[in-house]
Amino acid sequence: MTDEPNQTTEGRAAWLVESVSVLFDPVGRLPRAVESTRWVLPLVLTMVMTALASAAVGFRVDASRVVIPKLAESGELAKASEREVNEQVEQAQRVAIVAGVSKGLFVVPMIALLGGVALWFWSWLLAGKATFVRSFTVICLALWPFCCAETVTLASALRQTSLSPRMAKELVPSSLAALVAPPVPVEAAGPPSKTVTSPRAWKANGPRDLLGLVDFFHVWASMLVGLGLAAAAGLSRRTAVPAGMIAYFVVLAATAVGLPNLMSSGGPP
Repeated sequence: MTDEPNQTTEGRAAWLVESVSVLFDPVGRLPRAVESTRWVLPLVLTMVMTALASAAVGFRVDASRVVIPKLAESGELAKASEREVNEQVEQAQRVAIVAGVSKGLFVVPMIALLGGVALWFWSWLLAGKATFVRSFTVICLALWPFCCAETVTLASALRQTSLSPRMAKELVPSSLAALVAPPVPVEAAGPPSKTVTSPRAWKANGPRDLLGLVDFFHVWASMLVGLGLAAAAGLSRRTAVPAGMIAYFVVLAATAVGLPNLMSSGGPP
């Protein structure tokens, strides 16, 4: 009878330790975490930290720098009173905060679910034996780097009194794009309505966006996906790690760079 509480405590400790230890010893600990399907803690913590960090950034960002130029461009700024402008700024601020919380609570689990399906299918193509649960666990464990990134973002945002929209996007510079000089502003090339919709914008923004994918946290996550694929599918690390990293960056480039550029510019020339 006295052993049952101890066994319960040890089980809870193992549930916690096996998940967190992936951060410090991914090669040794990640296979055991995948086998035990320890996906709850990294998923929940990433959801919470993403929601908090996004809400903090939305609260600190100066929405007037976005609202007022839009009103001026549409010609409504001259007609609107100061009270109406302030109301629109406050509304934009609330939308940013709600969108940030929604990103953590809904977008993160959706990405994990779709990523689990994609990894399971990729394992099948490689003749692996991964189940969906283990594939989903791999994706959730690969969220640990982003949980760390959102924690740093939250701490950085809370230290700021105000953020411009550009500062909000570059609050934690961790990619090669941060080392590259910013491109010439689109306003210098002509009216915004022409440059934004021109197919040339795809050429101008595409390379910089691709450099933005070479990010410390993305590389870290892709390595976890590769190691997790080896453990979940029963493949050798020599095969699974490169295959997992390649698949990660291909999907990331297609969804984060290719699709937005195609939608905003009308497609590559």
